Parts: sequence; structure tokens; C-alpha cells
Amino acid sequence: MKLIYETGGILNEGFVGQISYTVCLDKVYDAMDIEFTFDKQHYQTITEEMEKKIRESCRGTEYEHASDEELKDAMRGMKTEIHTIVTMNDTFIGGVHKQLTTRHMVYSKEFTSDGCIPQEQISGVIKVTLAVFNVLLDGTNYRLKLTAGNQEKQISSDGGAYV
Repeated sequence: MKLIYETGGILNEGFVGQISYTVCLDKVYDAMDIEFTFDKQHYQTITEEMEKKIRESCRGTEYEHASDEELKDAMRGMKTEIHTIVTMNDTFIGGVHKQLTTRHMVYSKEFTSDGCIPQEQISGVIKVTLAVFNVLLDGTNYRLKLTAGNQEKQISSDGGAYV
């Protein structure tokens, strides 16, 4: 497998939207692995300032009178949500909506990751869309990496790496 494209960025608190990357492949491949990673999925610590901000956002809702412990439990359950969607030549070939901070979308005719459609060949234009539903914390880093190649080696059973 060879690295075809790699990029990354930083998202700030409250970002909601889509980010798309388009890659034109230089030739036909037998297999492709799209790896997506991000950090800061959950609050690591909950400060008084954060509690105050959340409490203010609850004003006028059914959660306005939640106890401090209920509020902290709710905050511990919050998460940054970023999903990946892939098309090849404008045709949907997969989407992963698992709440993992590292995920692989592996494509070949013999093996495909959950949420992905097997492909006889990989060629043309690959578009990866990051559907960002909520970013909890400023400075949330992400990285997207696309590798492709000929299947001279076998795909590991975890679907995330070639051995």
C-alpha cells in the first residue's frame, strides 16, 4: 500500500458542518484504506467554568434545575461526533458512523470494513466527507489518510491494517 493523500486540521468548539476532500487517483488499484483519526472526543476534566456555561445553556429547558451531579453525568456523556462518508466517481461506497476516534474504511473485492461496499477496483475520483455534528473542545485535531495498492498481501482480520 502506498500513501496517496494525507491531510488534517483543527476544529474548534461548537463547529457543526461538513468538510470534503477530493482525491484523483493516478491509476487503478485493487485495495484502498481510508484512515480517519481525531482527538478530544470527551471532556477530560470538568471545570466550574464549563459547568456554568452548560448550566446557562440549560436555562428555559427541562434540565434547568438538574442537580450538580446530574449535570456532570450529562457532561461526561457528551461527545464530539464526526462521521465519514466516501464516494467513488460520485457513487456512494461507504459510511462509518461508529463513535471511534480512529477508524479505517478498507475496500477491496475480498474484504470491506463494516459500513462499506466491496469494490472490484478502486479508480477515478475519491471524495471523503467528514460530517461533523458537534465539536466539544477547541483545538480538536483530526487527520485523514488515504492509502491504496495492489493486494499482494492479505488484509488482517481487524480490517484496519495490511499484514
